Amino acid sequence: MATALTVLLDDPSRAIRKAISKTLASSAYAPAHVVRSLASDVDDVAVPVLKESPILTDAELVDLLAQGSETVQCAIAGRAGLPASISAAICEVASERACQVLLDNGSAEVLQSSLLRLAQRFENRPDICDQLLRTRDLPLANRYELLMRLAESLDDHPIVLERVPENQRHTFLSDAEDKVVLRLALEASVEELPDFVEHLRSRGKLNTRLLLRSVCCGRLRFFAAALANLGQVPLPRLCKLLVTVRRSALQAILRKAGLPIRSHQAFLLAIDIARQAEADFTYDLALDEARMLTETLLEEMQDGALGADEDVAAFLRRFAIEVARLEARLLVKNGSLQITAAA
Repeated sequence: MATALTVLLDDPSRAIRKAISKTLASSAYAPAHVVRSLASDVDDVAVPVLKESPILTDAELVDLLAQGSETVQCAIAGRAGLPASISAAICEVASERACQVLLDNGSAEVLQSSLLRLAQRFENRPDICDQLLRTRDLPLANRYELLMRLAESLDDHPIVLERVPENQRHTFLSDAEDKVVLRLALEASVEELPDFVEHLRSRGKLNTRLLLRSVCCGRLRFFAAALANLGQVPLPRLCKLLVTVRRSALQAILRKAGLPIRSHQAFLLAIDIARQAEADFTYDLALDEARMLTETLLEEMQDGALGADEDVAAFLRRFAIEVARLEARLLVKNGSLQITAAA
């Protein structure tokens, strides 16, 4: 039988060789030389054994991957139980389509270093970036960089050009960047958050606007981590200080963190309001709590006796509207889901 199969490898009919490949693809007892010959045949003959054959070794698959077409690469990327070594080779040299197949392969073992390599290779490719962003193993800093690439593409997006006035586009894009950061901060674990904050600091992104937005948005964990990083204070100690010390000590912390003096009043008021809500800066506020904090802060800031900075007050007014609209959309969405469930 092995001799007959070997003779048939030279058959000019592609259909015959393809039939042999399909038949032997999953067999662990097929003649090894026949399987290896089929794996090096034309694509539609090779694909069945490339996808399934247990006879092909990891080293052979890597060689076939490096020399093969995109179809060959996709077949290897879709193999069940793909080991980390082959996944790494795919992430290093394979086509974008093969890498997409790999990310869709739930049984493949893909190391974090391989995901980082994909992020480097395809940072400007929206489809694969979207797949990477849905991969929980990608570090927050890299998720942030990918999302920033997508945010940058909004600058000349037809919807933005049509619906956002030219004089408001810079503000619109800055807000989009801040929302990306705070969304990632919401998902960050206790262990991930300090590294993420340090990445933002190294890129010069820990600005006053972002920190004020974070506290008004109820992202108290991020606010505390950012303040601890800027002020070079251990995070556990800073969280205690935020809920225990007097205003003068808090102002010293804000000054040490490099935040402009004109913003101190807003931050001090926000911390006071968070304290009144019994927040301890180790968890984030719910959306309705964040809206109440923002509205209360805005009311206090509009009192001329506080010497509020007009830029800060304008930001708070705009942000209060944004939070209220977001909460309204969430209520409508939840109401629709309840109606659908009842039906």
